Amino acid sequence: MATSAAAAQADFVLSPAEQTTIEKAAIAREAALAEARRLPPPLPAPLPTERKPAACRMTSIPEVALCHEKVRLQGKWVERDVRYVQGAGGVGWLDFQGTYEIVAGRYRLASDARGEALRLCWERDALTCETVLGPRIDQYGGDERYVVITRHDAPDETPRFYYVEAQPDSAGKVHGPLTASAFAREKLKLALPEFDGIIVSR
Repeated sequence: MATSAAAAQADFVLSPAEQTTIEKAAIAREAALAEARRLPPPLPAPLPTERKPAACRMTSIPEVALCHEKVRLQGKWVERDVRYVQGAGGVGWLDFQGTYEIVAGRYRLASDARGEALRLCWERDALTCETVLGPRIDQYGGDERYVVITRHDAPDETPRFYYVEAQPDSAGKVHGPLTASAFAREKLKLALPEFDGIIVSR
């Protein structure tokens, strides 16, 4: 579980003051972005009134840590796991603005600390996500049986198709690269899932 992974043998601890500083910086950044885009300021989310020190562990994504926080929010103590990224020159911590989202099962779409180099990975535990395919991904989708990926491979930028046989206890088997016609045949034969995610930029 993420909670036990972050709490056991912490690599470092964020003090309540450090957590508050990170959150205030994130709020200021979002407000500045909205102003630059001439949008209304974002509605302020409820802020914690009290915090406990947060135990943090470094993850398999370089410069990204997973911290287990305990905060008092709207009168109740809440526990949550939050990802942070090291600041410039390795000084301080900022909220993680990259991608780390569920594709299907234990497969995740993950970026590096700067929000770039998207890859498909298999989450072994809360701290470790093993690369399956990447770092360039254009479309993705998945279900409990398969994960499907398209990417444009250098040097000719030809779209290539892949599918992964999902496994509950390992990263599974990657099939590909396939041409569009070969992938269409496999899709029909295996009832592969649809692409339901599109990456706007790589």
